[in-house]
Amino acid sequence: MRIELYQQDTLALNDSRLALFCHKLQRGTLVALPEYTLNPFFTILRTQKMSDTLAHSSAQLKLLENLASKHHIHFIAPIIIKARGTLYKQLVYISPESKKHIYYTQQRLIEYEYWDEAAYFGNPQPKSIKTPSIFMLGECKIAMLFGFEIHFDEIWCKLKAQGVDIVIMPCANTFDSANRWRELCKMRALLNGCAILRVNRVGSCKVDSEQWDFYGDSLIAMPDGTILDHLGDTQERLSITLTRAQITHIAKEWGFRKVFD
Repeated sequence: MRIELYQQDTLALNDSRLALFCHKLQRGTLVALPEYTLNPFFTILRTQKMSDTLAHSSAQLKLLENLASKHHIHFIAPIIIKARGTLYKQLVYISPESKKHIYYTQQRLIEYEYWDEAAYFGNPQPKSIKTPSIFMLGECKIAMLFGFEIHFDEIWCKLKAQGVDIVIMPCANTFDSANRWRELCKMRALLNGCAILRVNRVGSCKVDSEQWDFYGDSLIAMPDGTILDHLGDTQERLSITLTRAQITHIAKEWGFRKVFD
C-alpha cells in the first residue's frame, strides 16, 4: 500500500498545489494531510464567523472528493464541521470507492491557556474513551488519530486491542517539541506493534506579539521503535510503501502486540 504524507501549511481555497500533487500519484494511494491544512490555524479560526468556517470546510471537502474520484486516491484529513449547533474538530477518511465518508471526532483536546481547543470546539470528551475509527485498506487495519491524543494511554489500549497495523496521526506541533514528539512516536509504535505515520504542518502563525513556527519533521515510526524516514521543515512530501506482512513480522518479533491473522 502506497502512502503519501503531504507536509504543508494552510491551503487557501484557490490553491492549486494539492491538485497538482495528486495528478502525479499512482491509483490507490492514501494521502494524509496535517492539522489545520484545510482550515486556518486555531488562533485564526476562532476569529471567524461560524458560517465562514463551515463554507470553507464544505469547499475543501468537495475538493478532496473530486480529487479522490478523479485520480482514484484516498484521503485522511482534519476538518472542522458543524454538529449539535457547534463546531467539531474531526478527521475524515475519503475513499474513491464510497460516497460515505468515515469520521473520527477528537476525544481529548488541548486546553492550555494560550491554546484552548477544548473551550472552543464542542467535541464531547467522554470519561470512557471510545475506540477511534478504524478501516481496512491494502490488507492493513488503519486507525486515524489526532496528534495530541498520543499522550493518552487509554486510547492506545483500544488500538492495541483491535490489532491496528498503521496509525495515521495528523499534527500541528510547534515550539521546541521536536525531540519529544520523536520519542513519543517511537515509544507508541514499539509498545503497540504498529507503524505510526505522523504528518505535521509547516509555516508560521502570528499569535498576539509572538510568531509560532511549525517545524514539520513528518515521520514514519516502525514497530521496532525506529524512525524509518522523515521530512525537514519545509513544504515536502514523504512516500512510503507498507505491507501488513512487513509490519506484523516486526510486531511478532518484539511480542508487545498479539497479531491477529
